[in-house]
Amino acid sequence: MRTRILPVAAVLALLVPIAGAAQHKGEIIDRVIAVVEDRAILQSEIEMEYRQHLFQNQVTSLPSDQEAQLRSQILEQLVADQLLAVHADKSGIEIPGGAVEDELEKSLAESRRAAGGDEAFEKELEKAGLTLQQLRTQWKEKIRSGYLVERLLRSEVFRDITVTDTEARQYYREHRSELDKRPATMKLAQIVVMPGVADAASNTSLERVRAVETEIRAGKDFAEAAEEHSEDPSAKYGGSLGFIKLGDLGSPPFEEAARKLIVGDVSPPVLTRFGWHLIKLEDVSEDQVKLRHILIKVESGDEQVEEAAERVRNIRREILGGLDFGEAAAKYSADEKTKNNGGVIENELVLKHLIGKADYLLEILKETDVGGISPVVKEDAGFKIIKVLEKNPARPYTYQEVKMELENHLAQQKRMEKFQEYVHELKGIYYVDIKLGEEAGADDTGTGG
Repeated sequence: MRTRILPVAAVLALLVPIAGAAQHKGEIIDRVIAVVEDRAILQSEIEMEYRQHLFQNQVTSLPSDQEAQLRSQILEQLVADQLLAVHADKSGIEIPGGAVEDELEKSLAESRRAAGGDEAFEKELEKAGLTLQQLRTQWKEKIRSGYLVERLLRSEVFRDITVTDTEARQYYREHRSELDKRPATMKLAQIVVMPGVADAASNTSLERVRAVETEIRAGKDFAEAAEEHSEDPSAKYGGSLGFIKLGDLGSPPFEEAARKLIVGDVSPPVLTRFGWHLIKLEDVSEDQVKLRHILIKVESGDEQVEEAAERVRNIRREILGGLDFGEAAAKYSADEKTKNNGGVIENELVLKHLIGKADYLLEILKETDVGGISPVVKEDAGFKIIKVLEKNPARPYTYQEVKMELENHLAQQKRMEKFQEYVHELKGIYYVDIKLGEEAGADDTGTGG
């Protein structure tokens, strides 16, 4: 429930259309839509939430009936938020010392980064007609209210909510036919064969990654360099891999290089089967690390690809001639995550995830019997031989498979009911006045406590 603070640039992006439309019509931009005790809810707050909904759902408008309904829901939620904040304030709930200031500084730092630095941030403030002190005051109050409401809900409203096994089982029996089915899956094992790389190609890629390394060592931001140079899909996120377990990467050279880093360090160039990497360690949390990386791929030549194709065909012939698949995986596979486990892929393959993305692979797997060996499968990065271990048709989920999901669903239902009851009680205690106005999508439901 903690109040979300948007970066200044995002706030302006949402508000500019409002101001522009108002100025075009010669209307007043803002007005009071509702009052809770002595706290006003403004039209601009509803507009902000409405436009954020459109933005998040990637639409530019809604049909008039849906728009009115959404605006009404937004107003109802804003009133509820204010009621909770007022009650939390009067209940003497305490906030840990420094928590609000810490969150405020984090929000401001994120806004400066999103705006492109201090100078750009100041310009955004100027466009918005705000001083830094005004912004700090507004955000500090929002953060403080968010903390109070969060603690109120946790200590008073949601404290005793539980879901028993009997309740979950009853819900499962009554709604089993409505639940999604467990999709068809396969359990697979694989052997991966990667083409080698010509020395000339490797050297060219190494020169490129060293040039990027030089820029970074000279002061260039790592994320910016990743966006410009990296050939990995993570480039659009500044090379970020988020928090991960190094062992899950399935790349011993990458893992070994990352383990040598301390927070803030950037590795020298590291060669994996994907190419040359630069790795930056940003944070460590228990058994996970937060990394960014830059990848410069090393492309294989026609000669190396043909050599790998011939090698994988020979491996398949050995298996069909009697070589155990697991032994072949340990001996030949380039996939570090599976080679020493009989080639077995840990997670089942969900067949519907292949439709439209890898139809050719789906057809190959459908034609391969359980226990059978697929033909050689060519992929962008190399070749595979696949053994089908299991085929599991779609079926209803068992209770145990969905138990946790059902408990979470029922708990959420109970929280929502309790929340609505609690807000209704607060409306009988505190003064609430909702003004007439089609902009808010609300009726005149003013009450007084």
